[in-house]
Amino acid sequence: MMDETAGGRRNGTARQTAAGTEPGPTIYLQLAGVVLFWGANWPLMKLALLDIGPLAFCAVRLVGTTVSLALLAPLLRFPLLPHRGERLMIAVVGLLQVGGMMGLSNIGLQFVSPGRASVLAYTMQMWTLPLGLLLLGERISKRQAAAALLTFAGVVVFFNPALVNWNDVNALIGNGFLIGCAISWALGATLYRRRLWRTPFWTQIFWQVAASAAVMAPLALFAETAHPINWSGSLLAVIAYNCLIATGLCYWWWSKALSVMPASQAGQIVCLVPVTALLLSAVFDSEPLSLGVLLSVVLIGGGIALSARAR
Repeated sequence: MMDETAGGRRNGTARQTAAGTEPGPTIYLQLAGVVLFWGANWPLMKLALLDIGPLAFCAVRLVGTTVSLALLAPLLRFPLLPHRGERLMIAVVGLLQVGGMMGLSNIGLQFVSPGRASVLAYTMQMWTLPLGLLLLGERISKRQAAAALLTFAGVVVFFNPALVNWNDVNALIGNGFLIGCAISWALGATLYRRRLWRTPFWTQIFWQVAASAAVMAPLALFAETAHPINWSGSLLAVIAYNCLIATGLCYWWWSKALSVMPASQAGQIVCLVPVTALLLSAVFDSEPLSLGVLLSVVLIGGGIALSARAR
């Protein structure tokens, strides 16, 4: 999903902290806006799925975002085509980190509350460690191992019978798809780290979204023919929010943050997204905040933050 996939998208040389540049209060306010808008999007997506199928919603968001970015290209001064030799791999990464994660999370969100869904989706960092070891031969530091174990402990707590009805097939399917979306993102991030990229940041974002839209649109038409779309006012508002705010505005703010601070530092702030989603879901959707849920969130959030520092 576009609001959860920017963590690994830095050019190898262009996205380092600018020399002599320190992030000012405006950058931190913009990152706070990113956390709020991305966190709020989880309850909004749950609302949208009342009127539209999960894959159709994904396709509409991706097509709308593709058009929006294409229109913004002259203003942001980025080319639409990546460098030759990078187009296929950027598209593959996009299918995993954007299309795959967004589609799987939408399917899981049908059966799982928004707060729980966001927390499970953000276990993505835990899965990058074994994938990096297997695919890239990366060494796992003690801090990274500790972060993964902390996150895994939180996931175990999150799946205890007091929080998940193991006799409810839909609940198990929904949670499984959300774990799958986290693994999909992690696989895309691992493949992304295999090389340095010459293609500019915004061109990568556009190409990944466009490739995902090209695959997801026909898939939704084929798979959800029996699921009519109810073009309600709330659905149109959520789609507009996703295309303009959660994607356009938030990615602009995110790119500005990465120009003046390391991705690990910005990533620690973005770790507050699932916490924000959980709190908003508790307020507006009456999602229960039991002791087990809070303990799981603390463990998973601590593991994600520790993983970001380790990188």
